[in-house]
Amino acid sequence: MIFEAKNKVRIHDTDMAGILYFPRIFRFVHDALEDLMKSEGFPFEKMLRSDFVFVIVHSEADYYNSLVVGDEIQIHAHVDRIGTTSFTMIYEFYKTDQTHMGRARTVHVTVDNASRKKIPVPEIMRKILEKFLA
Repeated sequence: MIFEAKNKVRIHDTDMAGILYFPRIFRFVHDALEDLMKSEGFPFEKMLRSDFVFVIVHSEADYYNSLVVGDEIQIHAHVDRIGTTSFTMIYEFYKTDQTHMGRARTVHVTVDNASRKKIPVPEIMRKILEKFLA
């Protein structure tokens, strides 16, 4: 299943030319992941009080077209892989006219909230991720 999030390019997301400043794509990535988790009943504020968190250990993005101030975007998110202690997310970006704007990939590792040591993906998280596994 694919999770669909919506967002909008704001002035603070752009450079002086009004074009999306390249690292800001990861704001949209993080917003989409936060929305996905909330939709599954496990919002970040709940996770932060749990026994674990997940941290990004790798991120990359490809840009196919420019996004500018005012562009409304759809972010299609899915899980690419679930490992023992990590998972990989893929995000495809589209304008409302379905123009494919870009793609991002993030790798997350689950860690114990107290010790910050790597741990296996907890069952509650694994069940959520499996719903969105491509």
